[in-house]
Amino acid sequence: MTATVARHRDQTALTEEFAQALVAHLNRLRAESHPDDPPVDPANVWGQMRQLPPALELDFWTVEEAGQIVAHARTQLFRTGDNPHLAELELLVSPGARRRGLGRDLLGLAARSMQARGRTLLIAQTTDRVPAGGVFARRYGFRAGLSNHVNRLRLADIPDGLLEAWTTRPDDGYTLEVWADGVPDADLDAYAQLLNVMNGAPRDDLDVEDQRTTPEEVRSVEALARAGGRRTLTAVVRAPDGTLAGLSDVSWRPAQPGIVSQGNTGVRPEHRGHGLGGWLKAVNIREVQRLNPHATEIRTQNADSNGPMLKINGALGFQPFLASTVWQGNVADVLDSLGGHSLRP
Repeated sequence: MTATVARHRDQTALTEEFAQALVAHLNRLRAESHPDDPPVDPANVWGQMRQLPPALELDFWTVEEAGQIVAHARTQLFRTGDNPHLAELELLVSPGARRRGLGRDLLGLAARSMQARGRTLLIAQTTDRVPAGGVFARRYGFRAGLSNHVNRLRLADIPDGLLEAWTTRPDDGYTLEVWADGVPDADLDAYAQLLNVMNGAPRDDLDVEDQRTTPEEVRSVEALARAGGRRTLTAVVRAPDGTLAGLSDVSWRPAQPGIVSQGNTGVRPEHRGHGLGGWLKAVNIREVQRLNPHATEIRTQNADSNGPMLKINGALGFQPFLASTVWQGNVADVLDSLGGHSLRP
């Protein structure tokens, strides 16, 4: 069997030309999985490549034919001290290049590289839009760890009066603020601590540990969003004593304003039961409508086991958009499943 010839690049070898070729490949795949969405802009991807967080190790393996990328594997791992066993994997093969063993060979290259760096677990995600992804994952030693959905809210479908009802509050001492495009310096340390509330989100069977966020990491994420052409809104609730009790953030690209992404939403356990989660989300929606009048929908990803968040989203009018599965594969088991296939970088 002829070995796959793959080119490897780490974060020090990324170029604007590569970003353009990668995005062209990704847009061909998006035509399959998200046919109604606008294409990815290469300038946004190249902007992010130039602004990668210092703690990130990013690697690409690509198969290139006739001047085009037809398959790629991407791994990323963080050197923060949290989850030192873990590496994230993305592996995509263009429809016309499937059933040639390219995915298998790229998986082998990525898994061997992660094994050499001491990583023992690969995390990957597939969607029901491309069923072959789940079949591939099972074939090569991955097992399902978390089931979730991307849920979508069409802004025109929000029930009349709902946002007003959810943003009308009793005089209970809680106050809400919205920060545009970054956390104020005075609140940076407290906000980084507040983000740890997201460790309470369901992980089901995933072998993933809590992650502690530092102020420096908050600023790195903000810089990455700006480099990718995104505007961000972060709503926070202050408790009566002035401490931060909850957060919810959204973002969008002004050049592609229709689709807004909902990120984190979380409330500290001691402040739950006061309707703060719904308040945060409703205020953010109102701010999106004010600042981005071209927005038509908000998308968010929720674990199927996250009952409290699904209850809030359901009341707002979110509906399932696509199903996805997060898979985990022990690196040694993945390599065993590949057997002796020849791999050639």
